[in-house]
Amino acid sequence: MKKLFLTAAAAVVCAACAKAPWPVASAAENGLRQDLKAVGEVVNFRELKTEELAARDGKAVVLHFESEVKWLTLEESLARPGGPGDTQEYIGKAQYVRQKLGSAPKAGRSETIKGAVLLAKTDLGWIYNGLAGN
Repeated sequence: MKKLFLTAAAAVVCAACAKAPWPVASAAENGLRQDLKAVGEVVNFRELKTEELAARDGKAVVLHFESEVKWLTLEESLARPGGPGDTQEYIGKAQYVRQKLGSAPKAGRSETIKGAVLLAKTDLGWIYNGLAGN
């Protein structure tokens, strides 16, 4: 009986979470944090707007955001657990950010950035697919 009650309660919570608007923004923020981990720290992520896309395999969205980012120096980045393994990885990620956001990271400084990320809906939830180009 207790197992049945807990299973039913978990199903209600999961159903409520699946319909809540915040999982998209949360997936976008967490994905962006991981994506920029080698070159910066994401602070104060804010969703500006979300646009649905037609995707052949299901649902996808482009989420436009604004966030403060503290760009890391090479030394800070290499010293972080989970940071880039070497200088080439750091430079590669900095070039990726420059290409997608239109401006290069400014090591050692904080700035507000605006951009967009692409997310796809799967059976497991929203999956971050990377920064969308300008």
